[in-house]
Amino acid sequence: MKNIIIYFGPKKGLKKILPNHYRTLTEIVTEGDQKRNKILVTTDETNQIEELEYVENLVAYSEAYAGITEGAIQSFVSLLSRYDIDNLYLQNPTIPILHQVQQAFPDKIKIEKYKYKPISEKKFIDMYKNFSEHIIGQDQARERIMMSLYPLVKSRHIRKPIVLMFYGISGVGKTETAKFISDTIGEKLFRKQFSMFHSEEFASYLFGGTHMQSSFARDLLERESNVILIDEFDKPAPVFHSAFYQLFDEGVFEDKNYRVELFNSIIICTSNYQSEEDIQKYLGDPIFYRFDRFIKFEKLSKEAMGLIIEKLCREKYDKLTAKEKTIIHFAPLLEKFLGLTGGFKNVRHVSNIIDEYIGIILVRKFMESNE
Repeated sequence: MKNIIIYFGPKKGLKKILPNHYRTLTEIVTEGDQKRNKILVTTDETNQIEELEYVENLVAYSEAYAGITEGAIQSFVSLLSRYDIDNLYLQNPTIPILHQVQQAFPDKIKIEKYKYKPISEKKFIDMYKNFSEHIIGQDQARERIMMSLYPLVKSRHIRKPIVLMFYGISGVGKTETAKFISDTIGEKLFRKQFSMFHSEEFASYLFGGTHMQSSFARDLLERESNVILIDEFDKPAPVFHSAFYQLFDEGVFEDKNYRVELFNSIIICTSNYQSEEDIQKYLGDPIFYRFDRFIKFEKLSKEAMGLIIEKLCREKYDKLTAKEKTIIHFAPLLEKFLGLTGGFKNVRHVSNIIDEYIGIILVRKFMESNE
């Protein structure tokens, strides 16, 4: 072994440093199994010394570890010893693999980490100026968000994440704000919807099951953004909150298989609670006091809802084909829904009703023209 590059981060970053030609761990393990299955076990063959297969560049992507047995994980260096390898690339190795390689090849290892985009002063200014255009009716939230993120602009040495709780009724811009922040920085938002997990599967996902199972830590290692959104953080049982103590305090998350660092990151959690008192009551003090700031998203005013209706009508009208625009006209569409402003609950409600209205008209016209 000449060189070992241990890479922490998403696959798109690893591919930038890979040579043009390489083989993957999945390929050589599959081929090795097939060869061994074809061997006829005879006395002569058993006594033969197997010649090492030469591999110039070997790459183990994150998902490759799930394709090998627990025994292979625990004896990973022995698995590698079957091959004559020049350069080995390991993406997000499990803790057992990392420890083995460090012990066996201490002088050949180079650590590479994906460089997540920081919030530059220009991006911070753009975020402030464009916020109200993208997130309508939440100017108070904007001020508190920008104040919270300002330390990341002035310093590149903040290890602890900025941990925010966005709260308020559903459909008023909490999730869209997280997307807007990530888009402004220029990265793909890392988002997890905690309400989709049941308790049993969530325990394995959060604390780590077998190395073959998906986990929060592995997903974090493969993220493409340092903006992390945990939607509906309040839905899992409080017993799971302890998993986040070290993450919120120090920017480190570790389960039984993986360890991940989230320095200089922004962690946004959302909930539908109506007050900080409710958050503290239902989530409990240990996790409550680990949030840096609680930011309320207010119920949308009639004026804000009117602006949202105009924005949504324009977006949906612009997506229509030229033929569909001869059926649906923008001015009447906008006038109709502005007249219903007081009857909408939130942005999601408005969007769904406009889609339904446009869809019904287009289907009716289509059927009339084909009778």
